[in-house]
Amino acid sequence: MSLKKDTAKVMLCNYSDISRIFADYHYKTAQIGGGISRCFAMFINNKLVGGSVLGVPRHESKYPKSIDIRRMACTDSAPKNSESYFIGQVISWVASNYDYDYVLSYSDLTQNHIGTIYKATNFKQVGETSPTKYIEWGDKKYHPRSLSIDREYSRRLNIAIENGQATIKTGLPKKIWIYTISKKQKRKKVHFNNYSDVTPNQLNLF
Repeated sequence: MSLKKDTAKVMLCNYSDISRIFADYHYKTAQIGGGISRCFAMFINNKLVGGSVLGVPRHESKYPKSIDIRRMACTDSAPKNSESYFIGQVISWVASNYDYDYVLSYSDLTQNHIGTIYKATNFKQVGETSPTKYIEWGDKKYHPRSLSIDREYSRRLNIAIENGQATIKTGLPKKIWIYTISKKQKRKKVHFNNYSDVTPNQLNLF
């Protein structure tokens, strides 16, 4: 069943509001390093079905005036076309509220992500990264940057590396995708409510 747009709503939120989405439906789980600029939650029929995180690109000098989709995921129950609608809404909000010219994202070939959703939403592939390094610990995978973050999970990850429970592996490259924000999109005013301002009885979560 395809998404009915009149049942969908995107809101600004805190990372803690959507971390469960990533824990259950994203291969990187809920652990996230680096800076977070803005988070979004997607609701369908008042139920949380998606989360997205934006941040400044790691290689900011290489991608000036760009914002990076650092993470995005929807639940398995989300209707067809939910992700493309979600990405479109996020881009519209960025165009209206930030002075960015581009939206950047990556598809990880190691995870068999070839970028179908980005092709469908008018991103252009502009290259590939070098083969990626990742840390495998149990049934989870972590970016090597996780080793240098001052957080509890990072400290446990370092210990797992030292005792051999976790290993650093080499994967495939990531495809690099760029969306160019048009002047028309920048002129359109887009406003999202903030989830923290919504009363509990207005949205039924999970």
